[in-house]
Amino acid sequence: MKRRTDKIVYGLLTLAVAIFMSAYTDSQSTTSTRRSNNNTNELSTIGKITSSQSATVNVPIQFSGINTDDYYISGVPDNVAVTISGPSALVTAAKNTKNFQVSANLKNLSDGTHTVSLKVTGLNKDLTYKLKTPKVTLTMYKRTSSYYSVKTNYNKDAIADGYTVGTVTTSVNNVQIMGRQSAINVVDSVVADVQLKRDTKKTVRQKVTLQAVDANGNPVDVAVSPQVTTVKIPIKTGNGTRQVPLDLKTKNGNASEFSLSGSVNEVAVQGNIDVLNKLKNVQAVVDLSGVTTATQKDVTIDVPNGAESVDPKTVSVVITPKE
Repeated sequence: MKRRTDKIVYGLLTLAVAIFMSAYTDSQSTTSTRRSNNNTNELSTIGKITSSQSATVNVPIQFSGINTDDYYISGVPDNVAVTISGPSALVTAAKNTKNFQVSANLKNLSDGTHTVSLKVTGLNKDLTYKLKTPKVTLTMYKRTSSYYSVKTNYNKDAIADGYTVGTVTTSVNNVQIMGRQSAINVVDSVVADVQLKRDTKKTVRQKVTLQAVDANGNPVDVAVSPQVTTVKIPIKTGNGTRQVPLDLKTKNGNASEFSLSGSVNEVAVQGNIDVLNKLKNVQAVVDLSGVTTATQKDVTIDVPNGAESVDPKTVSVVITPKE
């Protein structure tokens, strides 16, 4: 009986040990797998950090060697394309921040046209670059300046008949022009050209870009400061002439018993345009007294109230009695 009991106890102990060993082995296997996965992720991250790429960035050109405020420089593109290559993180940073410069050294260059090399500075030492345009041709001149009064030009024929122009004013009366000396020398005036519509009848306010021109009215390549002015052209009614229908009236008789025929049907009335615009007709009064047969009379044409004169002043009227 005792031997049987010993066998049972021994079997239970053996089973317990087997379970413990199995659990320990599984634990070690799981830990090893996790370490293996972590190592793989770390290698992947390192690979991403050290991978290379290229990007093209448009960068403005900076000038060195001169005070750019003292020179007029033309012919230079607004930007140049720079292709940078290297570690992805550094390329991305340079592309987003543009923390590098493209420059041209103009030191010791005289007035005229020059071809100069471009240089990139400020890039991380682990990056390389390639300029799409390694050289540019530019024209530079010592900047000079002068001062001019602004002249206003507009087409006077565009003003409607009977309207007058008051004193024209501009928000800018004097300007500074800047450029190379040879161009400054040929400037005759600085003008503000105002474009008016045909038959303009109301005051005009218009923003105009100022232009330096030579004696023939041709534009001169100089900078104007300020560049824009507001021109006011006050327009008001004045005197004018208008053709108005002639209306024959009668007195001293029954108009229905006569037929009247005038030598003109319209007359030219002169005076303030506001008065003329309200006129519907001009009258001439025909005296019918004593008319028994066809008669011709010269009749005075009335000058309307507010008007200055009429032309012609008289009208020849044929008066014919009706049977």
